[in-house]
Amino acid sequence: MGGLFDPDTESELRKIFQAFPRELNDILVVSSSGGGHEHHEDEEEHHHHHGDCPTCDEAKVLAEEIMRISGGKIRFTILNPENFSGLRPRYIPAFIYDTPKRNIRYYGLPSGQEFAPFIFIHDYISNGVKLSKSVIEEIESIDTPLHVKIFVTPECPYCPLVVDFFNQAGIVNQNIVVETIEALEHPIEADSYGVQYVPFVTITKLSDYEKYGAKPVEVIPGYLPPEENAKILVKAGNKLRRINS
Repeated sequence: MGGLFDPDTESELRKIFQAFPRELNDILVVSSSGGGHEHHEDEEEHHHHHGDCPTCDEAKVLAEEIMRISGGKIRFTILNPENFSGLRPRYIPAFIYDTPKRNIRYYGLPSGQEFAPFIFIHDYISNGVKLSKSVIEEIESIDTPLHVKIFVTPECPYCPLVVDFFNQAGIVNQNIVVETIEALEHPIEADSYGVQYVPFVTITKLSDYEKYGAKPVEVIPGYLPPEENAKILVKAGNKLRRINS
């Protein structure tokens, strides 16, 4: 099949994928049925926000195209919510990347500006992160589990930079669960945080993972450079350590 990408884009993607030293095995969780309106469970009971999924079919097509273009360097296991066995995605479609703890996810269709970090995360997993040594050391120092939620939209020009940083942070330190949430597809949690513009980042304790709209320890409204984001992550970890001690 073809058609998602023009020949130039496909050629550029092939070059990126050919430089991967090993195969990557992602997971894509989609609904067994396609379109319709999204159904949200009672937030008080902290149920996963599954149900009808308007972009699940497109997510499957994207996964199939990436598998084809990558020549086997990226594979997707496509699962339904009924058989995701312990991965606990909070929304679908859920792209769950090939890290040892499966701690980095994208919820929604990674289109528009969000396509670049969707590709780059695979390069970082395969060939290493591109952060400075000092930023890496700061992120490595965090010993408290954190849950980072990044609210984005496909048109947002600064969102990919923020997603790119936190994805790399999740590779450096697997105590950090990183979720990028497409806010137009999944507006309820964004609304609960009063998100007026994107990027918008909340950092919560990981034990609140199931709680939609859990109280943040830190909030980053808008773009900040990697050095400042790293400091805020460290600050959040220190705050939680004090609370827990």
